Amino acid sequence: MYLFYDILLHISLLMLAPYFLFKMAFAGKYRKGVLERFGFIGEEKLKNLYDKKVVWFHAVSVGETKASMLLLKHFKEKYPDAKIIFSTVTATGNAIAMKQGAQWIDSLIYFPFDFHWVVNSVVKRIKPKVFIVVEKEIWPNILKVLKKSNIPALVINGTISDRSFKRYKMFGFFFKRIFGNISCFLCQTKMDGDKAIALGIEPSRVIATGNIKFDIESAQWSPSERDVVMRGLNITGYDDIIIAGSTHAGEEEIVLDVFKRLKQEVSNLRVIIAPRHPERFNEVERLIKGMGFSITRRSVIRSQKQEARSKKQEAQKSLASYLLPIVSHPKSEVILLDTIGELCNFYSIATIAFVGGTLVDIGGHNLLEPAFYKKPVIYGNYLKGYTGMANMLETAGGGIRIKNGEEFFEKAKQLLMDDVYSQKVGSAAYSVVLANKGATDKCLKILEGLFGE
Repeated sequence: MYLFYDILLHISLLMLAPYFLFKMAFAGKYRKGVLERFGFIGEEKLKNLYDKKVVWFHAVSVGETKASMLLLKHFKEKYPDAKIIFSTVTATGNAIAMKQGAQWIDSLIYFPFDFHWVVNSVVKRIKPKVFIVVEKEIWPNILKVLKKSNIPALVINGTISDRSFKRYKMFGFFFKRIFGNISCFLCQTKMDGDKAIALGIEPSRVIATGNIKFDIESAQWSPSERDVVMRGLNITGYDDIIIAGSTHAGEEEIVLDVFKRLKQEVSNLRVIIAPRHPERFNEVERLIKGMGFSITRRSVIRSQKQEARSKKQEAQKSLASYLLPIVSHPKSEVILLDTIGELCNFYSIATIAFVGGTLVDIGGHNLLEPAFYKKPVIYGNYLKGYTGMANMLETAGGGIRIKNGEEFFEKAKQLLMDDVYSQKVGSAAYSVVLANKGATDKCLKILEGLFGE
């Protein structure tokens, strides 16, 4: 069966090669890490790992990468001599890992394609003591290679959506063997654990540790940084802000239509839109302008700040004189957040937060990021792996699920018109975060047991 799987992968690569070659020609993110995906990892990324105890962390993209940072930090504090190699699939995930985990990650790579000859070569070169995957990446060949090499494969923050469970069960004769190669499955909920057991993992190797995303340390602007951003974007304390984070195609139109209607009720209202994928920044800018809104791009302000910082360093000026060169733009209706890694900071100034990927069939993103700042959280019906998180928020009164733009308008209007209600919802969202902390410590203890063997 593994041979058949490998053949299918190679056929798929050949069929999709023209598409990806075209994408690589016009989109930089598709060119990043191509050689590493085929197992050709530069010697400079591996030379410091040889003859050391290595832990290999793998996270698919942004959400999983952010979630794993606290675990990396605590692990490195306990084992400072251990080496951590970290892999991602996406360019944005790679960028976040580089930005947030530089002090703990010894080597950052792109995850190799799951061809047997590729992963076998990579595992032999890295020789990890433990392999850790965050949440939901199940790759048959690498799990098989790790098992054969007696390297424990640990899943943390494990979750299995209903859709994935049905697919795995459909091919249970194959996936039962795959899941059997997992040494330990640390899952978010008992329901996830029951699914894992049904798919072939021994009950003794399944532990419900909770969701490590509740332990994420919320990003905090320094007062000077916040002042620069607020002044540059011409945001005042009198403004009400709707932040639409991690949006996808089809959602920006809904957000802007709701914003247009709300502006008739709340004159000081502004909206900040943060598309999930950087390659869509220009597309979203054209959409905003096409709908008749004035716009400011965050990257313009950042460039001004960096220029001012350089001038400060050169002239050794005081902080006050450093802030003076930041020029405020005209007060635009829409701000396009076209930078990476700043969304959480911006949630801190929101009046209302909408989490994208939920009004179109994407499956959602981390609903907790606004909750860390006591903000009311609005999201759509497409939640996949975030259903449990949404249920907890709604039970506490801190999350608002909507079906469409009309419900979005009504719920947002209610929050904007009633400050007491809005604060109540935001506090309820934060209470869910506080009540569910501690999963990272549980995962760390189990990881220590495997690493110390």
